[in-house]
Amino acid sequence: MKHSKYILLILCLFLGACSMPRLVVLSDPLSAEEHNDLGVAYEYMGETELALREYELAFRRNKDWDQPLINHGNVHAGMENWEKAEQSYKKALERNPDNPEAMNNLAYVLIMQDRGSEALDLSSRAVEYGPKNPAFLNTMAMALENTGNRHKATEKYLKALDHAPVDSDLYERIKTGLKSLDEQ
Repeated sequence: MKHSKYILLILCLFLGACSMPRLVVLSDPLSAEEHNDLGVAYEYMGETELALREYELAFRRNKDWDQPLINHGNVHAGMENWEKAEQSYKKALERNPDNPEAMNNLAYVLIMQDRGSEALDLSSRAVEYGPKNPAFLNTMAMALENTGNRHKATEKYLKALDHAPVDSDLYERIKTGLKSLDEQ
C-alpha cells in the first residue's frame, strides 16, 4: 500500500512531464493613448522609469503619433539626459515635422548642449507657428543669448513676458533670463 502511493505519485509526475507544453499568448489590452495617459500619470507621481516605459509602449503601438515621443523626451530632459531627450524629439519630428512643441523642446535641449545655432533655427520655426507662445519666445531668447545676440534676446524675453501669465513659473524663468542678460 505504501509503495502504491509512491508509484501513483511518480506516475502522475511522469504523465505531467510528458504532456505537451502550452503556449500562452498575452496581449496588451491598452491602446497607445491609454499607455501615454498612464505615462503622464506616472510622470506626475515622480515615477520616471515607469513613465518612460509607458511612453515607449505608446510610441511603439502607434507609429504615427508623435506626442508619446515628446513626453518621453520631456522626461529625459527633466533628468538632464540631453542626448536621449534629443533623440526622442528628433523622432517626434520625423513623425510630424510641423510640431512646434517638438521643435521648441529640441531647441531647448540643444541650448543645454551649447548648440545655440541649431537651436535658433528650430526655435524660430516654433515661433512662426506660435508667435505669442511665451515658452517658444523664451526658448528663442535663450538661443539668441547663446549665440551672442543680446539685443534680440532682450526683445524676445520682453515679448515673452508680455504673453506669459504673471503668476506662472514660466514668467519667473523669463524674468531670470532677462536679468542674466542685464548682469552680463
